[in-house]
Amino acid sequence: MASEPSITPKQILADMSQDVIGQDQALQDMSVAIFKHLIEHSSRNVLMIGNSGTGKTTIMRSVERFFSQTEGFEKYSTIIRINANLVADLASSGKQTNIVMDRLAHQAANILGEKADLETMQTYVSHGIVCVDEVDKIRSVVGGEPNVKGIVAQDSLLTLMENENVQVELPYFEAGSWHSLKTTINTEHVLFVAGGAFEELYDLVYNRVTKKSGSDKFWRLEPRADGSLDRRFIFNLALYMTQEDMFQYGMTPQFLSRFDSVVMLTDLSAPDLTRIFRNTQGAIWPASVDYFKHAGITLTITEEATFLIADLAARKNRLGARALREVFGTIVKRLEFDPYATGLVREQEGQQLLEITKEVVEASLPPG
Repeated sequence: MASEPSITPKQILADMSQDVIGQDQALQDMSVAIFKHLIEHSSRNVLMIGNSGTGKTTIMRSVERFFSQTEGFEKYSTIIRINANLVADLASSGKQTNIVMDRLAHQAANILGEKADLETMQTYVSHGIVCVDEVDKIRSVVGGEPNVKGIVAQDSLLTLMENENVQVELPYFEAGSWHSLKTTINTEHVLFVAGGAFEELYDLVYNRVTKKSGSDKFWRLEPRADGSLDRRFIFNLALYMTQEDMFQYGMTPQFLSRFDSVVMLTDLSAPDLTRIFRNTQGAIWPASVDYFKHAGITLTITEEATFLIADLAARKNRLGARALREVFGTIVKRLEFDPYATGLVREQEGQQLLEITKEVVEASLPPG
């Protein structure tokens, strides 16, 4: 058992909240999972379910940043991300699926550099974090028929999550040069975080629930970006999903049993999307401002226009934050090619200004 870490789940949550917007419960669950990882608790693996663009990848990146910037937890800092489809392809072709552990070893060597002696390498690899993207793509059933590739991939990952002894080709640095040794690594203390959109699961659960009770109860008032209320249809998957739904979707009971926490990401509200549009790392708006700066133009946007963009994106709830790019893209793409030809650029105090107003947004919308 590891010694008690000098940090709490609450402090981990505060750190990760810098990166992720609108997923308070998911971040709380992830903070507990990270804390359990630090104390080497046996119950920690996490399965994240959420629509595209709700923040699964952002949460994984936040975990990476937490470990790269927080001192004292170096042996837990080896983190890799791998696509479930890659695991499926390797497993179905009969190749060894040690790619997961091999990648952990490669990442540990990158982190340690010339400090990568054999013992330290073993420690870093055996306490790593494996983030599996698009885990929903390795379902065991597709179209009512068995999906052999998905079954084999789930079994392959399941093996790694069962405290398995795995033979790993371990690089290490000794006497001024790199060497390699095949050695046994036990996966008992490796944290697995899997995520997927599970898009058909939403429809599966929705159809099951509304078949009995209808859909009227799912209309409710939701905040617009400006704080006013809008009547929208909201179906919260987390309130109605059962283990049986996951089995029917195609995740095997054995595979699901290895995840101690199922984290449901919620759809992003218009106020959340407003913050994501303006303020997050890699936000769309600052990037667009920078683009026009290279053309000698100062780009601005009114608050009304910002709110309208966020409201339009919020209606595309199955796209999450990606809806911002779709909505804003329809507005800005006609401005980027030849902004002066639009008639929107004006000169003021020696500066070339282009302002996106509510009217500019509305003019970019498709008819109807």
